[in-house]
Amino acid sequence: MKILLDMNLTPRWVGFLRERGLEAVRWSEVGLTSANDLGVLRFAAAQGYLLLTHGLDFGDLLAYNREASPSVVILRGVDLRPEASGERLLQVLAAAAEVLEAGANVAMDSRRARVRPLPPLPLE
Repeated sequence: MKILLDMNLTPRWVGFLRERGLEAVRWSEVGLTSANDLGVLRFAAAQGYLLLTHGLDFGDLLAYNREASPSVVILRGVDLRPEASGERLLQVLAAAAEVLEAGANVAMDSRRARVRPLPPLPLE
């Protein structure tokens, strides 16, 4: 699993994930920090990354554009330090691996993870 970290997460996540055998990069390693969210999202999709973020914008962009990729995992209501929430994230990634491979929007908090397959259902 390849993971692209949004700029709103500490760079310590990269080391945490790499130490556990995952390929991880932070956006600042591969793109311009001034890029807009849609540019980051399109890069992640084109390069086969799962996007890890704390922001809600990416889920909204996926829904608005009816995109089937990339998968996005949004950390909500958790301590954003990898040493505090990293093991929980690894559990969620493992449990949702199949749906993440196909394309999903996952919102993870300290108690549960809400998984929604992509593309999102049309709004009525």
